[in-house]
Amino acid sequence: MIEIFKELSDYSKYFENQLNLSGTILGLLIATSTFILQSGFTSFKYSRSMFLKYYVEQSKFIFLSLAYNIIFSLIVLYLNLNSYTLFFIHIIFALTFAKYFLDFYSHKGFINTIHSTKYNPHKSPLLKYFRYIKNLGFIPNILIYGTIYLVFFYPLHFNYPFQLNQNQIYMTTVSCFAFSILVVIRIIPQFFEFSEQEYKSKTKNEVIDNLDADVSEENKILKDILIKNGRTELQESRKIENFESLTIYMPENKKEAFFVINAEFKNKDIFEIVESLQEYSFEFYKELSSISVDINSFVLSYFVKIDNDKNRSYFLRSNRTEIDNLKSKYHTPKEFIDNLDNKVINELLRNI
Repeated sequence: MIEIFKELSDYSKYFENQLNLSGTILGLLIATSTFILQSGFTSFKYSRSMFLKYYVEQSKFIFLSLAYNIIFSLIVLYLNLNSYTLFFIHIIFALTFAKYFLDFYSHKGFINTIHSTKYNPHKSPLLKYFRYIKNLGFIPNILIYGTIYLVFFYPLHFNYPFQLNQNQIYMTTVSCFAFSILVVIRIIPQFFEFSEQEYKSKTKNEVIDNLDADVSEENKILKDILIKNGRTELQESRKIENFESLTIYMPENKKEAFFVINAEFKNKDIFEIVESLQEYSFEFYKELSSISVDINSFVLSYFVKIDNDKNRSYFLRSNRTEIDNLKSKYHTPKEFIDNLDNKVINELLRNI
């Protein structure tokens, strides 16, 4: 493979051309991305934030690839840095690129998962992150991790450890530029693929002309995502830890994500019951705030039955902003629930 990157006799000429080409492509990419992010999704009715995030994540690693070419071309042409410093700068770029690249494919795997029969039942954010990448398939995974290795780490084999020379920079910038071109020419086709997917997501003879229809469709998408994430209580009654049974129903024609939760407890004291409700609500809200759908308000309306006694209410309403603010401040379920602004809790379940 090294034969592809034969050493040049004049690196200065190459890096001058690389600087001009990368700068031109970067300018065109900024213009294209600005159009797509500002105007390209105005016709979308469903999951607009999901697809916007897709392009934002994609733009990060393309911009970084082109920035790498521009910065290293400038360094070689105008700065006299030693090979150890070049290696250090290269590693920073490499690790940042790997993070952005995997962020993009994790989100792409998320979109792929909710539009397929695949699941992601993990509760750990890290396991969930890599499971979405795994859900893309074996061959895509080989290409994803292979790209990171070939673009940034393969050239490091051709010099002493912790050093980077001009030939290695040449190898990396050629790979970065080729990779960027391949991704850029896919931007517009991807947009039309999403447009087709958006069209297919509409029901037959549906006319979208009001907010209720949009939110109704987003609720369906949200429910499907939650089921694929392992919340099967949205499909059937389920016995889980600390709950005798748990069932969730999502009413239609709501202007928010509204979850009616039937929770049954047996042989539990009131402290255990309240703790279970707080823990479940805390984890549920964290999961909801991490899902990219165009809904920002979430209601958890519990009907709590204790040892065949009458139902007691446990009502919580929150939104993404409040959830994100509270989970950054409070790390226990009790503190999180206690600081929600909008809640109505039966006296038996209150102030425990």
